[in-house]
Order: sequence, then structure tokens, then C-alpha cells
Amino acid sequence: MLVLFLVTFVNLLGFGLLTPLLPFYVERVGGGPELITIIIALYSLMQFLIGPTIGRLSDKYGRKPLLFWTTAGAVLSHVLLGMADSLWLVIIARLIGGIAAANTGVAFAYVADVSTGSERAKSMGILGSAFSFGFMFGPAMGGILAGPDVETANFMLPAFSAAAMASIAAISVLVFLPESLKPEERSSATGADQIPMMSQLRTTFSQATMVILSLMAFLVYVSWSTLLSIFALWVNRVLELGPRDIGLIFLYSGFVGAVCQLVIIGPITKRIGENAVVMMSIAGMGVGLAVLAMTTSVTMTLLAMTLVSGAHSFFSPVSTAVISHHAKPSERGVVLGVFQGIGSLGRVAGPTFAGIAFVQFGYASPYWISALITVPALMLAFSAIRRARAA
Repeated sequence: MLVLFLVTFVNLLGFGLLTPLLPFYVERVGGGPELITIIIALYSLMQFLIGPTIGRLSDKYGRKPLLFWTTAGAVLSHVLLGMADSLWLVIIARLIGGIAAANTGVAFAYVADVSTGSERAKSMGILGSAFSFGFMFGPAMGGILAGPDVETANFMLPAFSAAAMASIAAISVLVFLPESLKPEERSSATGADQIPMMSQLRTTFSQATMVILSLMAFLVYVSWSTLLSIFALWVNRVLELGPRDIGLIFLYSGFVGAVCQLVIIGPITKRIGENAVVMMSIAGMGVGLAVLAMTTSVTMTLLAMTLVSGAHSFFSPVSTAVISHHAKPSERGVVLGVFQGIGSLGRVAGPTFAGIAFVQFGYASPYWISALITVPALMLAFSAIRRARAA
């Protein structure tokens, strides 16, 4: 578990280096806000399309090989981005990066393999904290490496630094990470890795609760991804801050997430239950987005990010733990891969409209829309709780 945590952290650290920079990178090669968020959406689209297949492959061949090759793909993506001097090269680099990032479901399946019962949510939270730490330190490092001014920012150094981080992660997987899925628990069906998408969806959505949770997660990730896709541009336009300061805000946001996942998630899940935590996190995200839409100061921005980051840090691992309880060991990889894909589809939808709303309806409009989207998500969470109590 420690090795997986470190590998995930280093990988996400490299990815986080580019988080506050990508919008300005695209602007430098000729793209506007609408195109910036669409390029961000393409990254998640590849996660959605590839995630279930990678999950199924990990069910058949084990988690370790898939974690290694996808992390190696992240290295290639970062190198291409560092070399990119045109919009097309940026797009190709992000497409490859999206394919590589489809390994998130495999990482969570690894945790599900080595944890049981009530400890699973806590273990998911520990892995989730690696994401938070990566997003905490990565953007700050990226912003510092790029510099304080958008006009003179150095984008090559953060990209190659991210490639170096991902290389360390790939080597660590190969050398130090043990395989978690026993041979007797692997999928033995001939051609299992070629099962059509519809069959994988039927496996995942065999229960009504799975459908409800997936719809809920889709809406939550639409809201979350809208924030992430437009945040750097919003801070630059509204608060007039550059990459360094944007990175430091992400540093604070990641710190909040890490504290929630390492310190709070275990006790609160045991006290009120997983479904209640999911419901609470959705409500917190909606309130935080509404606050963010109304603010014009750094102080209020930090308050809003406290709510939103904390809510997301609870939601992601706990909702994944809930889904994993409904899957057999031999199907867990594909189920979590599809669930990751649902989140990726939400991360496609959010950025797709965020840039257009940002330009056409005002800088705060993406946040208002996202806050409203959490209302039906909250209703679905309530429905899931009712079904759990009736079962």
C-alpha cells in the first residue's frame, strides 16, 4: 500500500505541475477559452473511452503491468507537451496523457484487492490523499518553475519536470510494487480483454443502485471538472493573479483535500456511514461553488476552495468504496474502470460548456451552473441511501 501511495503521488505530482499552466500554454499557441476547456475535455474523453478496457486487462493480466505501461505513457505525454510549438502537438500530447490517466480505476482496484470490509473506505481515502498531495505540491511547483507573469512564463521546464516525475513512478512500479491480484482471482474468460463496451456496461449496471450512483457521480464530476477547467483563467481575469499565485492556491486546496482524506474520512465514515458522507460531500460542493461564483477576493476564494476541495476529497474515495462493495473480485477492475469512465465522461461534459459559458455569459456563470447541477446529484444520493436502508 505504501509503494502504491508513493507511486500515485509521484505520478500525480508530475501531472499537477501542469495544472495551473495548461490554459496559458494553449493561449500562447493560439487557443481561446472555448478551445482551452475543450482540450481539457479531450483528456478526460480518452479516460472515458479507454478506462473500462484497461480495467478489464488488469482483471486478466494483473494490476502491475497496466500501472507500469500507463505510467510510461504519461512520460511520453509530458515530453511531447514540453516540445510542443503548435496547437496540434498540444492536443496530441493531451490525448496520450488521457489514455495514460485511465489507470486510476486500476489503482483503486489494487486497493480493493488488498483491503476488506469497513477498512476499504479508509484505504481508498489513503490512496485518494496521494492524489490530493500530488495536486497540492504539483501546481505550486509548476507555478514557481513557470514564474509569476503569464506573458513570460517558462512552460518547457515544468513539462520536462513532470516527465521526470512520471519516469520515477514507472520505475517504482516495475521494481517495488508487488502484484495484488492472485492468479486464481483473475478473469479466465477467453478474450476477456476484448469484451464489447456494452457487455462491460451491463456488468457494471446490473443493479439499480449502481445506476443511481453512476448518475450521481457523473453530475458531481461535471461540477468539479467545470471548476478545474476554468479556475486558472478565472483567477487570472478576476483576481489578476499569475501562474505562481494560481499554483499556491492549488497548494492550499490540495492541503485541505489531504487533511480530509488522511485524518477525517476514516472516523466520519465509521460514524455516519458511507452513503451519508457522499450526500454531505455533494451538499458541501454545491455551497462552495455558489460562494466561488460570488467572490472577487482572494480570501473568499480560499474559503470557497476549502468547501469544494474538502467535499471532493470525501466524495471520490467514498463513492468508489461504495461501488466496489457491489463487485466480485474478478469483475472489480472492469466495474471500477467503468465507474472511472463515468467520472471521465462528467469531466468531458463540464469543460465542454465551461469555456463557452465563461466567454458568453460572464466569468462567474460556470460556477453558478455547476452549483445548480449538484441539486439533482444530491437527490440521487438520497435515493441511494433509501435503497441501502431498504435492502
